[in-house]
Amino acid sequence: MKKKYVLISLISIILILISISIFYIVRINKVKPTFASLNKDSSGKVDLVVKQDVLSPYIDEDVTLKLGDKTIDKSKYKVTKTGIVDTSTLGTYEIEYIIKYSYRTIKVKKTIEVVDQTAPELTINVDEVDRDFCSKKIKQNIVYSAIDNYDGDITSNVTVEEGEDKLIYSITDSSGNTSTKEVNINYGKKPGNKFYINGANPMHVIINTEYQEKGASYTDGCGKNIGKEIITSGTVDTTVEGTYYINYDVEGEATITRKVIVEHYAPKTIYLTFDDGPGANTVKVLNALDKYNVKATFFVTNQFPRYQYLIAEEYNKGHKIGVHTLTHKWSVYDSLDAYLDDFNQMNEIVKNQTGSYTNIFRFPGGSGNTVSRSHKTGVVTEIANEMTNRGYIYFDWNLSSGDADGKGASTDKIISNVVNRVDKCSAHCVILFHDYKPTTANAIEPILAELTKRGYNFATLNENSPTVHAKILN
Repeated sequence: MKKKYVLISLISIILILISISIFYIVRINKVKPTFASLNKDSSGKVDLVVKQDVLSPYIDEDVTLKLGDKTIDKSKYKVTKTGIVDTSTLGTYEIEYIIKYSYRTIKVKKTIEVVDQTAPELTINVDEVDRDFCSKKIKQNIVYSAIDNYDGDITSNVTVEEGEDKLIYSITDSSGNTSTKEVNINYGKKPGNKFYINGANPMHVIINTEYQEKGASYTDGCGKNIGKEIITSGTVDTTVEGTYYINYDVEGEATITRKVIVEHYAPKTIYLTFDDGPGANTVKVLNALDKYNVKATFFVTNQFPRYQYLIAEEYNKGHKIGVHTLTHKWSVYDSLDAYLDDFNQMNEIVKNQTGSYTNIFRFPGGSGNTVSRSHKTGVVTEIANEMTNRGYIYFDWNLSSGDADGKGASTDKIISNVVNRVDKCSAHCVILFHDYKPTTANAIEPILAELTKRGYNFATLNENSPTVHAKILN
């Protein structure tokens, strides 16, 4: 009986030990690895895929063990891991975690996708722009850039789509992230119809010579002929000295009159020329010319790109456009090729603004400049010969307003320089101004008031004009 009791006790102990072992084994097998900050597990299998922003620091988190909701003390298990994550390069990376807990080894993997989720930074210098009604050209110079955190400068990939009243700028980086910005367009009002006299007004005719009637033009505000009949009345007797009037009438809508003066001499012709613009003061110059119905010649540059649109306005008003220089840097005199490159770039701008190239130009500093000597000996002579061979015509001047001498003359001095010296010119007077200067802009109207009162003719330079040339000194 005693032996039977001992056997039963032994069997009970063994069963208890087996139960404890089974409980322990089950308990261990119920342990789940997890990444605490992600709060994710897969019933003991923690194979995760996470996204990581490119160029941002990758902070790896340790894997922990949990039994139910209870976190197991880290001192009871050991974690080793393999793999690296390069956040400077887009791609997929893998880190494996090996966890040793009691008799059990658990392996889990985390896949890290290094991705670019940041859209490029698109910057535009304006929120809205003005568009010329006639030329359809935008008046402001729009400057934009696109910088991506991963691709770098991708400005060249910016696309521009024109909507009914806006410009839509878009840029997409290599990862498909897109930025878009809109620039509103303000359309100018349609200008009113224009009725103007062709040629000089007043017109001076030498007695006993032929009077050539130039007529008048009636156009819409953009210079397009409307097609209405212009009735001309009045006569000029060139055998009798005196003042005559020619009237132009458009179907009763408007009438304008030309004064024709028949005299024993014809006053000299004045060619107003403006260099270095267009700029901030060019509009004021144009307004003064409009007031006196005088046409001038503008030797243009691109020194002030935001005013480039004024080249088109000068042209549309009937003024002559010539090339001066793209940047007005003296490096154009480094070589013939340097000059030609500068000239051609500027002439392309002229074509873009006016629809055609120009065949007249003025040297920076004039053909008689000496600053070119420090760049290349004989370069102005070389340029003049080559440009002439290519069919271009250059013009200097025989009267300077002095507006660019030294620090530049005052408005009163500019007026004095012109009105007191104009009579000293020969049969024609090519006057040099700079339309970007405020003193010049203020002087033009008083000068025109005086010169028109004296009865001078005004004209623009062209291939048939007198070519005033300075002596080439290099």
